[in-house]
Amino acid sequence: MTVPDIHFLIPGDPATPTGGFLYDRHALEGLREAGLLAGTIRVDGPFPEGDAATLKAAETGLAAVPDGHRVIVDGLAYTALAPVLARLRIIALVHHPLGDETGLSPQDRERWLRAELDALAHARHILVTSRTTRGRLTELGIDSGRVTAVVPGVDPVCDLGFRDSRAPGPLRLLCVATLIPRKAQHLLLEALAPLADRDWHLTLVGEARDAAYAQRLRTLTEGTSLSGRITLTGAVDDAALADHWRRADAFVFPSLHEGWGIAPVEAVRWGLPVITSDAGALPESVPEAGRVMVPAGDVPALRAALARLLDDPIHRTALAEGARSAAAGLRSWAEMRAEFASVAEGLA
Repeated sequence: MTVPDIHFLIPGDPATPTGGFLYDRHALEGLREAGLLAGTIRVDGPFPEGDAATLKAAETGLAAVPDGHRVIVDGLAYTALAPVLARLRIIALVHHPLGDETGLSPQDRERWLRAELDALAHARHILVTSRTTRGRLTELGIDSGRVTAVVPGVDPVCDLGFRDSRAPGPLRLLCVATLIPRKAQHLLLEALAPLADRDWHLTLVGEARDAAYAQRLRTLTEGTSLSGRITLTGAVDDAALADHWRRADAFVFPSLHEGWGIAPVEAVRWGLPVITSDAGALPESVPEAGRVMVPAGDVPALRAALARLLDDPIHRTALAEGARSAAAGLRSWAEMRAEFASVAEGLA
């Protein structure tokens, strides 16, 4: 009988509605299903920075971990908590390097990359969520033999027969992403502004984690050609999100960096044509069938892709058929959970 000896340190509320936390929830469930999970340690704090109170809370939570047990630490917290992790057998879970976050000054970028690399030098092993991130860490000087990629999955594919017809009205564009500058919803609004003569409506679903950025998005729509064409829903529950997926006609994802891209892959699962940037691991994660990929940050290219989607129903139908075909071959969360548990178990 397997003796559970793996603990999982998660940086905040595991129910947080982001792709990273969704991955963590499935990783936890995979360990639980395999009988490997000894406990979960939740540490709240101003991650990725951390502070004295955060370190103290982590130290208290980790004190109960028996010697010899392993602790998987989510990368959002790993670097900040490195000072209290030294005695433990640590497996770091990196979604993407902290220094690759967009909007950082060159000095902060270098500071975060150096701090994370220094911290990762002490991890027994590193798990990542894409082969792209594995390559990035290798590029930064980490031995590739210390890094294993376990990529995300999706829920079982639903019956997409409802896509055979659509309700009359504007073409319904959907973007599901936390409202932060890295997700670049402002570039999507900039791309759409000159296309106001077309019949479309955009729904932005996502938690307003950056209040100033969320207000910036609202300001961009007020008193402009976008007024009345954009809906910002904030965070929604699973049932409401499923309704948004079902009612949408196409998905747009202008992100400036991604360690995977759970939302656009989910869009493929729902049979939606996808316009996405080529940032980070998106070329790896989003199936080619059903997608149009544009250079990250290139507003004219994004606008051109949107214009063709809006103006050319034959193109739009072909993309939708490609997405429906690709949906059947998507990796499942069940496969991800089993692989995560197997890899973790092998890192004894």
